[in-house]
Amino acid sequence: MDFLGSAKGDPKSILVIIIPEIHFPLLFLVEDRDAAKVVSAFDGLEARLGSAKFREIFPSVLTDRDPCFSDIAGIEMSKADGAQRTFLFFCDAFKSNQKASVENINKTLRRFFPKGTRLDDVTEERVREVNRVIAETKLFSLDGHSPKEAFVRLFGSEAYRALLGE
Repeated sequence: MDFLGSAKGDPKSILVIIIPEIHFPLLFLVEDRDAAKVVSAFDGLEARLGSAKFREIFPSVLTDRDPCFSDIAGIEMSKADGAQRTFLFFCDAFKSNQKASVENINKTLRRFFPKGTRLDDVTEERVREVNRVIAETKLFSLDGHSPKEAFVRLFGSEAYRALLGE
């Protein structure tokens, strides 16, 4: 998990969560990012998927030490049943290679949102559209399949529709 950097002073950011084994991205447009907004993204995912499916898809989360990821209990614990929903881990400082999948997806996102681009005028719909394009792109590393196809095969089409609203 990471934030795609935006221009200085930009109130909007894009929260990036990726399932690394299948290169499957989830993008969230966040205004005035803080720890509560990150927790809210996880709460929303759990609400849409259900607790059991959430735990299956997100058994653990790896991120950096951005202050927005500091509410460990909020991210790890379910609001629905109070149980552990995931485990949060932090990579070592200045070791972005420890979360290479999210760094790679950030490079891909730069094709849509070049470095220095302000996100003021970016809409939720635009972020969902970019998410769909990336998820449906065929990848050599997935033997010519897309992250969407891999996700559906592993977790089912109902879970996919719950995540991306298709």
